[in-house]
Amino acid sequence: MTKTKTQVLEIKKGKDQTKEQALAEFKSKSEYLSTAVIESFGVGIGDDFNFPSTIKTLEKTIQQIKSGDLSKIEEMYISQAMALEVMFTSLARRAKAQEKLLQYETHMRFALKAQNQCRATLQALVQLKQPSNTTFVKQANIAQGHQQVNNLTEKNITPQNELLKGNYAQLDAGTTTTPKGIDTTLEALGKINRGKDTRRKGKII
Repeated sequence: MTKTKTQVLEIKKGKDQTKEQALAEFKSKSEYLSTAVIESFGVGIGDDFNFPSTIKTLEKTIQQIKSGDLSKIEEMYISQAMALEVMFTSLARRAKAQEKLLQYETHMRFALKAQNQCRATLQALVQLKQPSNTTFVKQANIAQGHQQVNNLTEKNITPQNELLKGNYAQLDAGTTTTPKGIDTTLEALGKINRGKDTRRKGKII
């Protein structure tokens, strides 16, 4: 019967922390969570997977990236792209070997997904190595051709008032006259002799 090796995790407790609090904080770290996922997938040679050593390796990598060294990320992208390329090749070969349409479509669909993920991984690697320079350009309100803006509300100017000021022609109010009195005495008009219009005479029918 194979004996399981006991692996001991060293957890540092803070000054004002209890044992339970220190353990909860340790289990919430990204290094611990990632190592747990690695262990569950059985990534290791035989039974030699060492939990504490894996955590320490991840901690070292994180500190390396924080300091500005991105070489580990480059290695990860390249390794993942190569693994996805192998997956694409394997699934495409399996699709070609299928005799039924449903199995062929299933394998080919997963093969193309692996190929797309490989492309996205390589694209991320290129952006990491050659980041694009983002330029922020202030937007200018420029219209094609002639543009005229009349902000009458800002200047509180109306076209009528504009005619009365500036270099416009002044309105001629005319010469001022002295008012005169009016004779209110009226005389009767004389008798008006009008000729007789014979054309209006006639028989009434």
